[in-house]
Amino acid sequence: MTESRELLAVREIAHAFLVAERPSDVQQFALDRVTPLLGASFSLVMELGPDGELLRPVAQHEWPAQHRHWIGALRVRVGDGPSGVAVAERRLVEVEDLFVDESLSVWHDVAMELRFRSIIAAPLETAEGPIGAVAFYFEDATCMTEEQRGLVRVVADQLAAATDKARRVDALRRANAALAEANAELESQAAAWNVVATARDEVERRVVDALLSLSNTVTVGDAVMRLEAVQALAIASREFTDVSRPGFEAGTDDVDPREPLLEAVSRWRARAPMIVLQVEEPTVLLPTVRGSRRWLTRALELAVGLSVRTAAPGSVVRTRVELGRGFLALRVHWTAHSDALVSRRSPSEVTVGAPVDILEQVGRDLGRESQSVACRSVTAIDLPLVRAITERLGGELRVEAPPAGDDGDHTLVLMFPVDTRA
Repeated sequence: MTESRELLAVREIAHAFLVAERPSDVQQFALDRVTPLLGASFSLVMELGPDGELLRPVAQHEWPAQHRHWIGALRVRVGDGPSGVAVAERRLVEVEDLFVDESLSVWHDVAMELRFRSIIAAPLETAEGPIGAVAFYFEDATCMTEEQRGLVRVVADQLAAATDKARRVDALRRANAALAEANAELESQAAAWNVVATARDEVERRVVDALLSLSNTVTVGDAVMRLEAVQALAIASREFTDVSRPGFEAGTDDVDPREPLLEAVSRWRARAPMIVLQVEEPTVLLPTVRGSRRWLTRALELAVGLSVRTAAPGSVVRTRVELGRGFLALRVHWTAHSDALVSRRSPSEVTVGAPVDILEQVGRDLGRESQSVACRSVTAIDLPLVRAITERLGGELRVEAPPAGDDGDHTLVLMFPVDTRA
């Protein structure tokens, strides 16, 4: 081996170190270039595992073909064999003739199988400590020259630097990715908070305007009814703000769906006794809904209130619980009059957004004469509030309305996924 060939190999390995993105690229290149220069039969790079006790192979050159199928399962304990000793003692280890070294007798069978007799192993070291080893195997007993030892040391240093560089780059990439993900989450939360804050501010402005308009009422009774309507709107607005918060807790109760439905219907039977409210319960055993009983009851109360508010004279509001395959549905069904609060578009067109999308309806609600409990208790925010609560509880709200110009039936369906395999 000439000095010029050694310098050329070192230069090429240094160049590979600068341009390679993965340590395996440098490891393989270095083995392919240096193994023939040393006159070795084959070579191996091993890295220290997370436990700090076992070395595993990560690159090889001309490992005997008949034994390559098990190289991936090879493990060497730190302190065992030349490679393990090189890592444990952080020094270059040379074995001129393995078969005359009785301390390595346990490796004799392996050496005979792989057909090697001499080894030189060097640790891969970084500032934090050893991270692996590179080993070259010779078929015959071989005494290393000082130039060969110097080349092995240089290669080991470059392999260690390449591995350390790749690990730091990978850690930096993961940190940047985590930072980008955190920034995206913060931006999303900020946008959500902005939408909620805008809706809250606008609705609160409407509420204040409505309170100021009370001074224009003619009678005390009218003022009281208008005030009740404003109070209902303020409560719904506050609840919508709470439910829309990114940190809203949906609850972890196991809720029997019949109980909140019966409670919601009972409240409206007391408020609006002139409306017939029917409850149909299935005779089969129902699974529970995971969430908050308080918010599920509130969603059903709002849904029933919408039906009571918009029900045609003499009609019946029907509520029932249905069990499907993988879901449970809470259904409110009624025939609405022509001045319904719920959208009268076809089901495929029905969309309900944040309160800012229905502020004109809010204004009309507060400006009308509120002669019934239903008119004073139901607001234009109730439908989007039902949707928000249902989605926060992991469910889905479906609005089924007749086409425009048709005074047909309306249906609100709150659907929740449940386990029906039992």
